[in-house]
Amino acid sequence: MPLTMSSLSRKLFVAFAVLVVAGAGYAQTQPAPLTAAQRSELERWWATQSQVAMPFTNDGAKVLVVKFNDYQCPPCRQTYHAYEPILAKFKPSEVKYLMKHFPLDPSCNAAVTSLVHPVACDAAAAAVMARPKGSLDKLTAWFFAHQEELTAATVRTAAKDVGGVSDFAAAYPRAIQEVKTDASLGGVLQVQWTPTFFINGRRIPRGVSLSPQLFEALLELELQRAK
Repeated sequence: MPLTMSSLSRKLFVAFAVLVVAGAGYAQTQPAPLTAAQRSELERWWATQSQVAMPFTNDGAKVLVVKFNDYQCPPCRQTYHAYEPILAKFKPSEVKYLMKHFPLDPSCNAAVTSLVHPVACDAAAAAVMARPKGSLDKLTAWFFAHQEELTAATVRTAAKDVGGVSDFAAAYPRAIQEVKTDASLGGVLQVQWTPTFFINGRRIPRGVSLSPQLFEALLELELQRAK
């Protein structure tokens, strides 16, 4: 069953986590730093979230952030623009970030039953192909910048022109198998929507819209706990 927020959680986030979605990103109006009381409430709420063992290595980092992603998912694009600058602030020894594929398309994701995003499998496979070429970040940025334009043809063109993937058809079977493996792991972790974030094994519940300010505060909280 999808996770729901308790009345305490709703009260907490209504109190100090207003999220404004504007264009391609999360817009905020110069949020004030969290007060000591707000940080205390955030810590209390975070401690109530269930924690699971993650089947991924943290490579020695104190905080492991895992995002299950679908390139055609608008909230995935929004969190990409909102959170990437925050993740870039931390050293690899502090925070490790993993993006795993969870296309909302049953042709490559056995954990879903309905087709929501018909090009998401191809886009995820293209990302897999781009990674060993060192162009994954560029291709990811392109996919999110052109999300409304994604088709089977534009994905392949971008894979070649942006990702440097010249053998899309030949590389596809192996790449799509990696996508299926990611999606299968998501199913084991009971991922049901995108994006789904885990921070040190704690899932951001569905319906909780974390502003960049709160996302960063949770990373800092986990770093403090690791000391």
